[in-house]
Amino acid sequence: MTNVTFKESDLSGLPLETKQFIYRLESLGLDRIRIYGLFALVGLYVGAPDTQERLDALFSNVQLVLPIDRSKNIDEEIGHLFGGYDSQISEFCFRSGVEFNLREIKLPNIDKPFYIVKNRDEGLLNKKIKSVKKLVDASRLYDSFIYSLGESSLIRDVSIIDTFKCGVFQIQLHTMSDVKGTRQIADAIRFLMSSFLDTCFQTLVSGKVDYFLGLEPIQIVLLNLMQPMERDYAQQMWVFQSHLLYSDGNLIEGISELDSKEWFDWVLEKAQNFDLIYPSNLIPLSKSNITLSSIPIWNKEIMNFNKCDAFIKNVWGYSSNSINNKIELYEYKALLVYLIYSSLASSREVVH
Repeated sequence: MTNVTFKESDLSGLPLETKQFIYRLESLGLDRIRIYGLFALVGLYVGAPDTQERLDALFSNVQLVLPIDRSKNIDEEIGHLFGGYDSQISEFCFRSGVEFNLREIKLPNIDKPFYIVKNRDEGLLNKKIKSVKKLVDASRLYDSFIYSLGESSLIRDVSIIDTFKCGVFQIQLHTMSDVKGTRQIADAIRFLMSSFLDTCFQTLVSGKVDYFLGLEPIQIVLLNLMQPMERDYAQQMWVFQSHLLYSDGNLIEGISELDSKEWFDWVLEKAQNFDLIYPSNLIPLSKSNITLSSIPIWNKEIMNFNKCDAFIKNVWGYSSNSINNKIELYEYKALLVYLIYSSLASSREVVH
């Protein structure tokens, strides 16, 4: 299916800020098919069973960017447009590596048990992914997942907001047969997500688009990578990344055009400057709330691009010579920032 520019009917019913979000995704490297798939994915999560209190809170945020009338019967609204995402969900479960505890569904006069998903290869997603163990696995599985979801949606020529509703409806159909199993699937969809896509997803789920629109690609990834960090450590790392991208409040010209090795050299140079600016008051890595063992030593192994590349491949699965698209490049570059800053922070450890 050939990607084309968004049609007016694609964006029907969406607020201006949601349209701006979609155009921003397109400028970052997601095509029309994958953007459609992202909105279907959000629907699969948002429509999953939960307590009424949590659902009300979730929809109050989502409504800001995807306004729908919850009082209406969703089947009557989009039933004629709905083609189903069963095959995509089944293969996602199969390739996720997660063990799901699904309820056995027994049908009259049929001995064979049924489940809400078939948990098998449907020939739709990335065949190289057998389980999600590293970031690269998540990135490549979800890239194929949202592509297949989007392709299925565009075949039916629906709008983006109706695609979201189709995702909601699909997961609600699963809920009718297995509430706990459906919740497990929704949680897996949410928590196995790759760094870049997770920030895009969270932007829609939280209803906070404005902040996202001002982010550079590396920042989109770093926001996810920094979530587990201790707050003060994360704030210092955020200051560091701003030194990489901005000068006197303006984005440094040509910074986005650097290849992996050029970016490494730039980040390392800025880290050495940062080391001089803050000789004593950087928070050490041990207080960051993250665990990275055997990282390249500051001012020694960290100076070697090949050693850093090998470390990233070992921990996160990426290698500079096997980047497939813009999104993977954003994640790889963000990991270089993450690693080099971690090495710098590790030099601040106090040895007793």
